[in-house]
Amino acid sequence: MRRIFAVCTLVGLALAAACGGDKSGSTTEPGQTTNLVTNGTFSATINNTAWTGVGRVAVSKSTNSLVAVAAVSPTYAITFGISPLTAPGTFSLAYLNPAGSLAIVSQSTAGGGWTTFAQGGTGSITITTYTANRIAGTFAFDAVAVSGGATGTTRVTNGTFDVTY
Repeated sequence: MRRIFAVCTLVGLALAAACGGDKSGSTTEPGQTTNLVTNGTFSATINNTAWTGVGRVAVSKSTNSLVAVAAVSPTYAITFGISPLTAPGTFSLAYLNPAGSLAIVSQSTAGGGWTTFAQGGTGSITITTYTANRIAGTFAFDAVAVSGGATGTTRVTNGTFDVTY
């Protein structure tokens, strides 16, 4: 599970650093491909406020069936990792789930962070489409404060994404 947390964090950081441009790009590390794409949607409701990712959405796929997807806005970034992802289905994001899938929410300006990886985290993600160049689905979760002065629980509902990469 630490590997999933690290990959999700790195994808989110790479995405934040790459938000300035409007072209797709990709990098290849041994066993991993990360694509930054502009063709897709990523939105949710965070603590009862509508949120939409702006700019690029990052999709990272590793050879061991770990997939991470991340989007940012001026207020928050949302990242999730699903493992193992080999076909559409519903995956638990709850703390200590057997596969280790998780979600992370971070404040774009204040640096606070919440995750389902911590005790008390709950939720799920449903992948409705998963092909060689497209991922789509829905998600909802409650993430627990873990860093940067974050407190309490952040509730994410009505999450949807549809990204071609």
